Amino acid sequence: MYSLNDGALYSEYPRSLTCARERVASERGVRSVVVRSKLRTNSGVRKACRFAEIPTFLGVPGDDREYTQRVNLKTFEQRLAMNPCFAAERYDVIPLPFIPFSNTGGEALNNEGVVVGGITNSDGSVSLAAWSNGLLTILGVPPGLPSHDFNVPRVFGINDYGAVVGTIHTSAGDLPSRWFICDRNGFTVLPLADPTDLGGAAIGINERGEVVGYDHTASNKLVGWLWSAGTYSRLPVSGTHTTALGINSGGTIIGNRRFRLIRRLLTGRLRSTGERGYVFSHGTTQYLTGFVYAINDLGEAAGGSISAGQAMATVFKNGIATVILSLPSSAVGINSAASVVGSYQPAGYDRRHLFRWSADSGAFDLTPDGYRSAEAAAINDRGDILGFGETVGGKSQYFLLTPDPNGGLTPKALITAPAAGAL
Repeated sequence: MYSLNDGALYSEYPRSLTCARERVASERGVRSVVVRSKLRTNSGVRKACRFAEIPTFLGVPGDDREYTQRVNLKTFEQRLAMNPCFAAERYDVIPLPFIPFSNTGGEALNNEGVVVGGITNSDGSVSLAAWSNGLLTILGVPPGLPSHDFNVPRVFGINDYGAVVGTIHTSAGDLPSRWFICDRNGFTVLPLADPTDLGGAAIGINERGEVVGYDHTASNKLVGWLWSAGTYSRLPVSGTHTTALGINSGGTIIGNRRFRLIRRLLTGRLRSTGERGYVFSHGTTQYLTGFVYAINDLGEAAGGSISAGQAMATVFKNGIATVILSLPSSAVGINSAASVVGSYQPAGYDRRHLFRWSADSGAFDLTPDGYRSAEAAAINDRGDILGFGETVGGKSQYFLLTPDPNGGLTPKALITAPAAGAL
């Protein structure tokens, strides 16, 4: 879906309040035994470390009657290094065994810390697998439908019960394609929303089993849809091209429109200045002035806004867009605590770095040591961050960052000024 050397990465988005689960898997699906526990949080520490109120200003209404709110970002960056929370939070960096997305496979993360992606078999074919706590479970591949030529799978989403959605296509390319769901009953390949369509992709799934995605029509348009209780519903979103990219536990859907997204989506190049987002909730569509890639259970969406031709990471809430990074950037994940992850362009560098942002702590760089570039793909409610990077040795590598007070990765200040010898 993308060239890993481009430093580009798609995102899958998600999901709901966390609980601990033991997970038992087999080649025909994943079976879960649920054990509830308290939400992991450092809210007490965060309150103690909270900044003074950050000055903001409201811009004028945009074309879609949405207001823009911009954080005083320089103040954020100046205070960041002095914030005790900044130094306190550390991470383990866990390499993951999944193959580069450009070779198919994909990746997705749920709130239980389960990561799904593609692995290469000894014969060169690709199978899907689930990783959890160091254990890799082979899930297999979807059945070759409508013919055996459909044998190249790609993952886009996973919910907290372990149900996985994605696409399956032929070795000839991204089209034609079908979408699949893999749950405790095994793989099911679903028919297209319209039999005349060229292909379909399932991008997100919530805990109710509702799936969102899009079809590529015979007239080369993209049409976003919701699949629920075995029935397709076309989303009431205006635009020549519409896609549905995420759905939260309450059924609120986010996506983008008026943009040729299929090539960027299927190549992982989501950082675009041309797309505009929407939020569809309870029968009402709200159009946004920026683009969105993720939504949490509170209805907060993450993506980007364009200013002077430059994309900057943005959080959208109740019709207000808050720009959270002053550098070229985009946000691709947001959890229920409103912690945001994405990538940014460090000043004086030509490679992307991974960032995490919260209203309490501001933004900091979480590019692992030994990586020349890194980008986030998702963040869950435990604070785990799924990412991708290129090591200094030139290896493309997926990784999982897990909060650990004794972890080897320490958050760093954002690179806001060129350094000598920067690349």
